[in-house]
Amino acid sequence: MTLDDRIRTAAGPEPVFDAVMRDFLSNCADELRQRQRPNSLLDACDLGTTASWLWRLTFSTLGLQRDADEKLVSTTCHTVGVRFLPDYLRRADRFEMLMLMEPEKPFHPNLRGQHVCLEVYPGEPLVEICEALHSLFSWRLRQLSETDAMDAEACAWGRAHLDALPLDPRPLFGRTLELNLERVEVGA
Repeated sequence: MTLDDRIRTAAGPEPVFDAVMRDFLSNCADELRQRQRPNSLLDACDLGTTASWLWRLTFSTLGLQRDADEKLVSTTCHTVGVRFLPDYLRRADRFEMLMLMEPEKPFHPNLRGQHVCLEVYPGEPLVEICEALHSLFSWRLRQLSETDAMDAEACAWGRAHLDALPLDPRPLFGRTLELNLERVEVGA
């Protein structure tokens, strides 16, 4: 079974959306397509058939995972399935919306198995969710208290390595623009 098939199976059948929600989903898809560039750290695939309600988002963000021997290693592949339900403009449940597909053994205080603990607000655009996921995978966003963390060991590691975070300083959508703001004298 392919990754896309696994996401589709986990998401269930495509819901029926009213006109307002359908427009919201279409605008989200258009905004994401406009932001993506060839050097983007995100590969986004719309898996919906009649509406852009289901997405496979693959991030090339540098993060951490456990290998087969349980050693901590870096990874540059995080894949998340995102689904929008018909009542998303009124209610957002991150555990209904977000499903981590890769890596298999993530190492982050806000990740456990397929669960992603990330604040998502009703009506939050897909681009903002992508930015937040990128920040999470690069360790810009993280839980610092073991009592609230999904992975207490990763939480303790994050606190002990604050000087090395974030792991990936690159922006999600393309390169940052560096301006030379030196004063230039014109004419003499």
